[in-house]
Amino acid sequence: MTAASATAVMMRGPRLLRATSITIAPPAGLIAIGGPPFGGKSALAAELLDWLPRAVKLEAPDSLIPGRRQAPRSLESLVREVRRTIHEKRGAPQNLLVVSRFPTREQRRRVRAAARDLGVRFLFVEARSGERSARQRLLARTQSIVDAKQLIARYREALAGYRPVSRVEQLMLPAVRLERVQSELNEAVARVLAVWARS
Repeated sequence: MTAASATAVMMRGPRLLRATSITIAPPAGLIAIGGPPFGGKSALAAELLDWLPRAVKLEAPDSLIPGRRQAPRSLESLVREVRRTIHEKRGAPQNLLVVSRFPTREQRRRVRAAARDLGVRFLFVEARSGERSARQRLLARTQSIVDAKQLIARYREALAGYRPVSRVEQLMLPAVRLERVQSELNEAVARVLAVWARS
């Protein structure tokens, strides 16, 4: 099967971002998007769905975010669903996006191992937006001071439990580390597409 080549042109307001000659050879594989809460994981995944061929998204809802009160999917169930989805879609080229916090090196290693066992290529994307941006988004979703204080406390707890991707881990996974995802979403999408095309 020949590789699919595309030129991605992304418009957002008055800004134009162009990523040329992005080549994605099917079957594409698995992109895991992790990072601390309010880092822009879901926003990044939503944009990538528009640019990656035949993309499918699996997401573990973040119970910290108002409106997403579902019980968080465990890593074990998420990995099982990754395996099932790839097996079911084996005959069709696709990109599987898996969105969760993946707060520890062990969790990131396990989802990488699942991709390796299934024989598909893998990329981990660490999405961050900075604490100031995260707090602004958090406060914008609360309806009272009491809710805001509770959410800020839970956010700090979740942030303290997140272990950033190290330089060594970045090479081993491999991984892309993105800062300011919310404010520079176009640039983040273009960078992920460029790395994925070369992997």
